[in-house]
Amino acid sequence: MSRTAPRSLAQHLAAGGSFPGALLLSGSGDGALAREAVDLAAALLCPGSDPDRRCDSCRRVAAGLHPDYFVVAPEGVQIRVDRVREAIVFAAGRPYEASRRVAAVLRAELLGAEAGNALLKSLEEPGSRLHWILTTSRPEALLPTIRSRCAVARVEPPDPSERIARWTAGGFSEEDAPDLLHFEREGESEPTMEALKEYREFREGILGALEAGFARGDLASLLALADTLSKVEPRRAHLLAELLADAAASGAVSPELARHRAVAGAVARIARRIPREALERAALKAADPPPDNRRGNRRLHFESVLLELSLAQPERAAGRSKP
Repeated sequence: MSRTAPRSLAQHLAAGGSFPGALLLSGSGDGALAREAVDLAAALLCPGSDPDRRCDSCRRVAAGLHPDYFVVAPEGVQIRVDRVREAIVFAAGRPYEASRRVAAVLRAELLGAEAGNALLKSLEEPGSRLHWILTTSRPEALLPTIRSRCAVARVEPPDPSERIARWTAGGFSEEDAPDLLHFEREGESEPTMEALKEYREFREGILGALEAGFARGDLASLLALADTLSKVEPRRAHLLAELLADAAASGAVSPELARHRAVAGAVARIARRIPREALERAALKAADPPPDNRRGNRRLHFESVLLELSLAQPERAAGRSKP
């Protein structure tokens, strides 16, 4: 079962079919992967056949309240080994009300070596009444031993029109769709207005710090931004790389192809101050920070990206070249 669509798996379950002891869902969007994990967990624990997921059991799985469903998710920039050990204890127990139990590990690429190794034995021998569901948008970052113990199902992203319809039904406007596409990739399974507002404020904060640093020479703003980026989740910090890539492409591609069209004006102002080659280098470097501070100093990494950009401004480069 190496490339099975999750919807087919749910239908397979509804028809009384078997399910692997350990399944790895991979795809490009963490939010879509989380939704598929919940959908499959609900199908596994449903006492009947409810494709609409409206029964009491399915609704409790969706709310994270089912006693036979356990979720492991990242806390900060990694998945804690203590949480994995709690999941293993849960996995060893008897089901409370369903015929089996389901343990999900979301964004499994953030398992550290210790947490990943703790999980291996249970993945290899889950038993007849337990199913593991792991999700990842970066399967290459998983321990090979974890990948080898899981059946793999590829989750294809839903059609854009389906996503827009879902968002507008939830109260968003069609103008929100470009931002929601980025926001969903960060792992938000069901975006809320408040969370989208926080996302946009964070993006505005990055752009404000860049403009202050480049237009006014305010290095303190750039250093503060580097410190902030070092403390947030990698996918949120990736916003810097996306904005710099948009700035590098500003004027060279159609505005419709920009990642963050809503802030095109601020991005264009940055593009006018920094040479395109420097922006391209910075975007690539910003996209590859250390995954956590144990494997490199994240703050110093972002400081290096931002200070190199500041020094790349033509007027500053000219100043450095004067005798």
